[in-house]
Amino acid sequence: MTTAPEWKPDVYARFARERRRPFDDLLARIGDIDPRIVVDLGCGDGSLTVELARRWPQARVIGIEPSPQMLAKARAHTDANVEWREQPAEDWRAGGDGPIDLLVTNAVLQWVPTHRELLLRWLEALAPGGVFAMQVPGNTAAPSHELMRQVAAEHPRRAELVPALSRARAAGGPEEYIEILTAAGLTVDAWETTYLHLLPAGEAEHPVLTWIRSTGLRPVEQTLSTDEFAAFTREYEARLRQAYPERPYGVALPFRRVFAIGRRAGGDAGTRPRVVGLDHVQVACAAGDEDAQRAFYVGLLGMTEIPKPSLLAARGGCWFAGGEAVIHVGVEAGFTPARKAHPCLLVPDLDTLADRLADAHLPVEWDTSIPGIRRFHTRDGSGNRVEIQQVD
Repeated sequence: MTTAPEWKPDVYARFARERRRPFDDLLARIGDIDPRIVVDLGCGDGSLTVELARRWPQARVIGIEPSPQMLAKARAHTDANVEWREQPAEDWRAGGDGPIDLLVTNAVLQWVPTHRELLLRWLEALAPGGVFAMQVPGNTAAPSHELMRQVAAEHPRRAELVPALSRARAAGGPEEYIEILTAAGLTVDAWETTYLHLLPAGEAEHPVLTWIRSTGLRPVEQTLSTDEFAAFTREYEARLRQAYPERPYGVALPFRRVFAIGRRAGGDAGTRPRVVGLDHVQVACAAGDEDAQRAFYVGLLGMTEIPKPSLLAARGGCWFAGGEAVIHVGVEAGFTPARKAHPCLLVPDLDTLADRLADAHLPVEWDTSIPGIRRFHTRDGSGNRVEIQQVD
């Protein structure tokens, strides 16, 4: 997990109206849905999350935010029913929240360098008919950011500043998000918009500097001392005044934004889908355990390894199939073998398999607690509990 610099909610809210426009445009393209569970991943001060709760008052709305300063502001919104959680986006998993009908992430992913890989995990949480909606700034090539990098590159502490600023350049373009979302099986609508914000002129501080203070400049402020940061901003502001001159009508700030909406096939979001089968069971393993798992599922149980999709193969792990049973083995950081949760596999000759596992020095723990069912428990190649049951 990457630690983001400290947020200053009051500074961020200075241009709340301008910052809200992309969120409203994103929301307008979601369409007519009736979600039961809505997650705002990286909800900031909660001012936009409460709009989700007002639009869908019957939904369970969850706001996820790593900054305690922002979350304190969010919790002050008592006029909407929202569950607030202090958690980095990198650590979020749907978990007990159930399938998500609407997952929103607004101006967040640029702060998460690993979000391309995380998107695949997040999108797995979408319910049939569920919607994923994202917006990220696409202005890192603008003078506002290029001038900041120039001043950083000339600074005595450039070795610290340049890497700190590189983190906020993590966002991609619409074509990249189309590729990621379609690979996850979603139907995608992606676009970009350049807003022309007119900021007020005539104030002591240049308005573009005021805007950037609450976003792109935060890593610089966290890295430098108070005096160093003041000197940095003086030089930076002088260059901003050249790039963004004051006019009688104010200061024009072009700002490019990238949007994408992905929809999962299935029933409309918010309906209760009818379960018609089980596609697979997921179990975990430690990195490097794949061969041990192949020895168990293929060598001992006689299942067949099936290839993983290319986008998922890089994560490690392996998939197996036997009859109608499909097992997905995934690599998990900090793996601990499952002692309670387990798959149950059906075999036609339970005793022969029990002997084979015993010869391989694996446990065979017979269980007669259910009348009329012959079964035992064993451990797979990573030590996870597996139930084997006799089928006629």
